[in-house]
Amino acid sequence: MAFLKQRIEEAEPLFAEIWQIMALTLQKAGLDPLVVFGQVPNHSELREDSFDQTFALYTEWRTQIGVYLGNIVVNGNGQSFAEFDVLLPHPQKPCWFVEAVTAWGVYGELRSELRLLPALEE
Repeated sequence: MAFLKQRIEEAEPLFAEIWQIMALTLQKAGLDPLVVFGQVPNHSELREDSFDQTFALYTEWRTQIGVYLGNIVVNGNGQSFAEFDVLLPHPQKPCWFVEAVTAWGVYGELRSELRLLPALEE
């Protein structure tokens, strides 16, 4: 349990950078960035990688009633991947639906993009 707490504390600057870049990606698309900014993951665990036996930090965001919103995985080598569900029509491109915003990379070198789906035709 102490190792989990230590990994979470070490990852806090990375979490802040992930929130910031995902919020910026949403804002550039014309979506409300407050949907992700500052959200604190409410479930965390360590998961062993069967290939190299390192431990990845896995965290989830869930609503107060337990509905899944997204997750962050921080591998033992510092590589991370995050996704946060958006589930809204794209405000600038009506033929697209924004499923989620994602971010990946290492601290100081993150990238982010929207995950899009074709909008259903009426």
